[in-house]
Amino acid sequence: MESRARRKYASMMLECRYRVETLRDFTSGKTHCTYLQTTIESEALQLRKLLELIAFSSLVSYKEAYYSVRSDITKDWHAVRILRKIQSINPEFYPVPIDGFDRNGWHKLQGGYLTRKQFERLYDKCGTMLHSQNPFSKGKSSLAFHKKVPEYLDRIETLLSEHLVELAESRELIHVISPMKEDAPIQVRHLVRKSIQA
Repeated sequence: MESRARRKYASMMLECRYRVETLRDFTSGKTHCTYLQTTIESEALQLRKLLELIAFSSLVSYKEAYYSVRSDITKDWHAVRILRKIQSINPEFYPVPIDGFDRNGWHKLQGGYLTRKQFERLYDKCGTMLHSQNPFSKGKSSLAFHKKVPEYLDRIETLLSEHLVELAESRELIHVISPMKEDAPIQVRHLVRKSIQA
């Protein structure tokens, strides 16, 4: 993996951090829009963009795939279809959250992070919040969504703080330390699996 691709991944994690900070400002009341509904819609937009960054990041080492997926995704709103498209290029795109390693290997987290299924559901929920509700249908409660945003944020932070990602079209993976705290350094280490000799 070129150092440029590692820098690009780190810059995407930095953008994730900025969006997390923005969402924290909304949920803490530090900032808001004119009225609650527009604040909720702004939260949904930031969450959705955050999820897209997570999905796209594993394609940074494979520029052609990144651009083809990016152009397709701008036309689609459905999380399952988007993830299938990315998965067709990189089946192992989803970050694996860890808590360090020792001589026995990586310590994979067993819970408390945003799972792939939760990712799909959240992406769709965000889409629902971004569209005006049909006045004749029973819509989802935007207030219930708003109250869940801190939990979503905690799960996303746990997912991203330290994780492994397998890169598209390679035997490579990256180990990422990306605390979602202002001014904390972001580290992206490139690892290559040894080939298994027959």
